[in-house]
Amino acid sequence: MKKPCVKILICAHKEVELPKHDYFLPVQAGAESHEPISGFVPDNTGDNISIKNKSYCELTCHYWAWKNLKNVDVIGLNHYRRYFDFHSALSQIAPDRRFADVKSFLDTPYQFPDLESLFSKYDIILPNTRNYSYSMATQYAVYHIVDDWRILKDIIRELSPEYIPTFEKTMEQRNYSSNYNMFITRWNLFDEYSEWLFKVLFEVEKRCKISSYDVQARIFGYMSERLINVFCEYHHLRIKHYPLVVPIDDFQPWMNPSVLKYNYWKFKNNLAYIISKS
Repeated sequence: MKKPCVKILICAHKEVELPKHDYFLPVQAGAESHEPISGFVPDNTGDNISIKNKSYCELTCHYWAWKNLKNVDVIGLNHYRRYFDFHSALSQIAPDRRFADVKSFLDTPYQFPDLESLFSKYDIILPNTRNYSYSMATQYAVYHIVDDWRILKDIIRELSPEYIPTFEKTMEQRNYSSNYNMFITRWNLFDEYSEWLFKVLFEVEKRCKISSYDVQARIFGYMSERLINVFCEYHHLRIKHYPLVVPIDDFQPWMNPSVLKYNYWKFKNNLAYIISKS
């Protein structure tokens, strides 16, 4: 039997040491506007949106892979500083992310689970969810530009009205979601998601005024973090959640809350959300 072709993108905008694994494909994000990074595939070849990296973030790598990779069976997206923590103890109740020392992380061989076996039970791998004391729509309004969110919903209503009930369910009636624009899935689902995602975002781009502030200029990266949750819910995908590990140079153990403390915060947020709705 032919071994499946697995490509897990590691998106980076600068030269950085990465873990080694046959599945990993380092991709330079925003290569059109920067000097090439040795050992990275640039995201500005073939059909690409590399020049839009400031507002599309890692989605320029996502788009490049969608349009240019061939004969891939399983596709995923990581960041140079965020990876799925497949072997975390108590992964289902662990914090959505933990920090680790860069050297220790790189010195430990990175291992994937048996993806073929996993995808016989699940459709997609996503990060553990993070919850808040308010809905996801309110969370976007608190941290980003609320008018952009209204435009996004209007466009979904125009282009994909069948998604609106699910959009409202996942974004306006829930206080949790998977973040970070990270996933691993089979190519056919990636292709379908990408078709819908970029159809929506390209139309949003026509109507939104992109902020001059660097953080808020990342509008389409923020939106896609939410939209992958909508897509998965709409298609009733079977999701396998894993926490993330974030390697950093100045790691200190106190940065990571205990599982008990994390779940206490989660309980408080859920309780506050329930009370706010009553």
